[in-house]
Amino acid sequence: MKTLGKKMAGILLATCALGVAPALADDDYDDDGWPASEYGIGLSLGAGLSDFTDNDMQSTTDPGGTWDVRGVLGTRTPVAFEAAYVGTAQGIDARFGEDTTATLVGSGLEGALRLNLLPFAAVTPYAFGGLGWKRYDVAGADFRTADTGINDEDTLLEIPMGGGLAYRYGGFLADARFTYRAAVGEDLVLSDSEIPDEAEPDAEGLDNWAVSARLGVEF
Repeated sequence: MKTLGKKMAGILLATCALGVAPALADDDYDDDGWPASEYGIGLSLGAGLSDFTDNDMQSTTDPGGTWDVRGVLGTRTPVAFEAAYVGTAQGIDARFGEDTTATLVGSGLEGALRLNLLPFAAVTPYAFGGLGWKRYDVAGADFRTADTGINDEDTLLEIPMGGGLAYRYGGFLADARFTYRAAVGEDLVLSDSEIPDEAEPDAEGLDNWAVSARLGVEF
């Protein structure tokens, strides 16, 4: 499972490169390289590495791959809006001596406001923050919660925040970013190996981080 993220990252980045190539010959830019939309619309595909911040979750799962499809409204304005689908996949080991392994698959939607620090420059540092929804599913094995403390699925809210660096030229976009996502309402992995007597046992935190790179087009 540890190589899963690397394989997905390679496939997605190769696909991005093929998709971007036609845009490099686009004539919808003026002599100053300004897009036809004037404020800039970006569409990109990305991939990278992700992991949880909680120590117990790090011991339960492996670092994994992350990928996204992201749209940006306002690549040339001081304030932009982003919307994205984000996916993750990590190896997960059943606790307490079981041999069964599975994959923890995450799928989510998120939106964010983005502050472009140099909106008129070719290289633009930026910061962002927003709100998202994510669903986690355990694939490849059926865990008994009473034995492992791991539920089959979970849905929660996330608060994505972070920063990055974007580059654009003649319809081509390249981007690298760091994202921290604070989780709210998680109930995937119980904090105790035995199911507590309480009706609502505590759960491990699902805060996570990701580093990713993407390629895309600007209109």
